Amino acid sequence: MAKNSKNASSIVAINKVTQTIFGLSENEVFEHDFSKANRAKETYVSYIPYKDIMTATVEISRSVEDADLLDAIVVKVYEELGLDTALDYKITYSEVIGAGGDDRIFNVFVVDNAKLTSEFDAIAARTNYIDYVAMAPFLYEGLYNRGVLTRDGIDCFIYLQRDDAFLVVYQNGEYFQSRQVRYNLKFLHEKYVELVGSRVDEESFYRLLSKQGVNLENPTERDYMIQIFDDMFYYINDVLNGISKIYNVNIQNVYIGTDIGKIPAIEVFVENNLKLRYKDFNFNVAINAKDYPLTQLDILMFLVGQDYLVTKDDDHNYSPFMRPPPLTQRSTGKLIGYMLLGCLLGAAYPAYNFGYGYYNNVVANDKTNEYQGLEDQLRPARLEVKQIDDEMKIIKADVKQKSAELQNRKDLIYAIADKKDNYAMKSISIFDITNMVVKNKGTMARIADRNETMTFQVKTKNDKQMTELLEDISKKGIYGVDTKTIVLKEGNKTAFYDSNISVEVRR
Repeated sequence: MAKNSKNASSIVAINKVTQTIFGLSENEVFEHDFSKANRAKETYVSYIPYKDIMTATVEISRSVEDADLLDAIVVKVYEELGLDTALDYKITYSEVIGAGGDDRIFNVFVVDNAKLTSEFDAIAARTNYIDYVAMAPFLYEGLYNRGVLTRDGIDCFIYLQRDDAFLVVYQNGEYFQSRQVRYNLKFLHEKYVELVGSRVDEESFYRLLSKQGVNLENPTERDYMIQIFDDMFYYINDVLNGISKIYNVNIQNVYIGTDIGKIPAIEVFVENNLKLRYKDFNFNVAINAKDYPLTQLDILMFLVGQDYLVTKDDDHNYSPFMRPPPLTQRSTGKLIGYMLLGCLLGAAYPAYNFGYGYYNNVVANDKTNEYQGLEDQLRPARLEVKQIDDEMKIIKADVKQKSAELQNRKDLIYAIADKKDNYAMKSISIFDITNMVVKNKGTMARIADRNETMTFQVKTKNDKQMTELLEDISKKGIYGVDTKTIVLKEGNKTAFYDSNISVEVRR
C-alpha cells in the first residue's frame, strides 16, 4: 500500500526506537518505502526518547523581568544539571500554571544539540528534512489538539519501552509534569529472570508479558510477576503522590501503554495500588491499524503530524532538519521573483513609454482645441475689460486733480483762520502787557513778533519794578514768560534796568 504516499498527502511516523517507519494516508496505514516516496506530499514526524532528555524544575523570582527570564533559567539549569559549558544545548521551558508563592516554577527540558543532530542525520540523508520532532512527553498533545480526549481533568500517561520508561501528567489538556521511571521492559525482564532463577531471553519474556501479563499458568512464576508489578506500582504511586502534594493536584485517570501493546490485567494494579481510574490506551487513527505492528507512540506521531499540518506550530518542535519554506517565501526565491519582475518591467518599459506618449499627444491636442474655443469666447470680454480699464484711468486722474484742488482750498482756509485768530490774540496781548509795563513804571523800548512768541524790550528804574512786572505777566494764565537776563545799564546821569521778555501766547 506504499502507493498511497504518492496519490495523496501522508504522515510518515519514523520510530527510531523500534526501527519502523509507517505512513498514514486517507485513514489507512502503510509500510513506508523511501524508494517510492513523494517528499512533496509527505510530512515526516519522529520523537526524542525520554532518556535522551534532561529535565529540571526551577524556581525563578517573580521580580525577574520577562526579558531576562531565559537567561535566569539557563543559569539555574546549568547549575542544577551540571551542564558542560563547552557543549551546545537546546533549552526550552514551560511555566507551571497555578503555582503560588514569591517564585514562578518552570519545567525545563535540555537536549544535547550535537547528539540530536547525529540521531537524525541518517534519516535526513534520505528525506532531506524532518518536519516535526517531538519530545516523548509532548506527543500526548495530539490527543487533545485533535479532540480525541477532552480538555478537562488531570490525566496521567505511563509508557514502557525496552530501555526507557516515563510518566507524564496533563492538566486540562496541557503538559504539567513528567518523570522518568526505572521500570522499563528490560528492567522487568531482569527482575523476572532474577526471581525465577532461570535464563529467559528478552523476546520470549515480552511475548509472555503481552499475552498473559501476570496471569501465568505456573503459580510460582505468577507470584513473581505479581511481586514485580506490585513493586513497580508502589514506586509509581510514590512518584504520583509527590507530584500531587507538591503541586496540590488530584490525578483522575491513568493510561498505560507499552511498545509491546497492552499488558493483560494491568488495570488491577492501577485500581488497587494507585487507587485511580484505569483507561485503555486504545486510540486508533486508521481502519487497518490492526494489520500493522504499530506502537502507541506511532499512533501519537500520526496525531501530532495531523495537528502540525493544520497549525504549523513549532513551539515544541525539536527537528534539527526543518523543511525549508516554499521558494517564494525564501530570500533566494524573493530575489528570483524580483529579478523576473525587473526583466518584465524592463521589457514593458518601452511599450509603456510609447503608449503613454501617444496618449499624452491625444490629450494635448484635445486640450489645445478646447483652449482655442475658450480663447475665442473670451476675446470680446477682454476688449470690454480693456475699455473699462481705460475709463477707470481717466476717472482716477480726474479724481486726483479734484482732490488736489480741494486740499489747496482747505489749506488756504485754515491759514486765513489761523491768522485771524493770531492777530486778534496778539493785539490783545500787546495791549495787556503794555498796561502791566506802565503799571510797574516801566517803558516799552521795542516789540518783536515771531510765530506764537512776542519779545518785549522793557526798561525799569530798578530791579524791583522789573521783578514785579514779570510776576504780573506770569499770573496771567494765558502767557508763558521767559527772560534770560536783566541788565543794569548806566548812562551819563541815569541808570535803568533793561530786559528782553519773551511771551508765548497760549490759546
